[in-house]
Amino acid sequence: MLRWVKDKHRNAVMNMSIDEMLFNEHSALPVLRIYYWDNSYTTIGYFQKANEVVAKDFVRRFTGGLTVNHQHDVSYCFIASSKYWNIYDQNETYKIIHSAIKKALEECGVYASMLEEKTDQADNICVNTFYINDLVFQGKKIVGSCLRRRDGKIIVQGSVHVHLETAATDLFSKLFAKNLAAGMNKDLTETTLDKSDIEKALIIAEERYSNDGWNNKY
Repeated sequence: MLRWVKDKHRNAVMNMSIDEMLFNEHSALPVLRIYYWDNSYTTIGYFQKANEVVAKDFVRRFTGGLTVNHQHDVSYCFIASSKYWNIYDQNETYKIIHSAIKKALEECGVYASMLEEKTDQADNICVNTFYINDLVFQGKKIVGSCLRRRDGKIIVQGSVHVHLETAATDLFSKLFAKNLAAGMNKDLTETTLDKSDIEKALIIAEERYSNDGWNNKY
């Protein structure tokens, strides 16, 4: 079974806090959270240096990767234990997730291609740096992911940088979850966050993502 957590528009602090909360609490079924942004925000990779970030305000992610500017993108968080997923094969992880996204986008009329090799481009901005299994549309990178492993489980965060209308966004999210479940040979179950989930995320938000000590730690 793949648990699909359907969520709403939130700010960067809460989006990052909820992802980490789900990772901390994870103990059984794989989880896919699909979510949105209530304004424009910037998140940066865990190891990025704050003084190299152009944005005035930003939130440091729990995962690695580079700077991502958010607003109209559809974002996702995938969590699984080694019982259900090969958590040590990064390329295969991205390929499976991005393949599910690619198929969902095609059904929404967006025909992206998957990169077969890394390019020599180097930049602090995620969409300007191309890696194997990233998705590209009309010469622009539209999908990339970053991950972290701990205690025999993996968390993957990523965004789909295609501005879809509301109805198309809803359809894409449903198809993405359905395709990923099929790729894992799992059934799909829809859930939402409850009061306890939000309370735990708020604690993490205060300790980390709304804290300058965290966001400027490197």
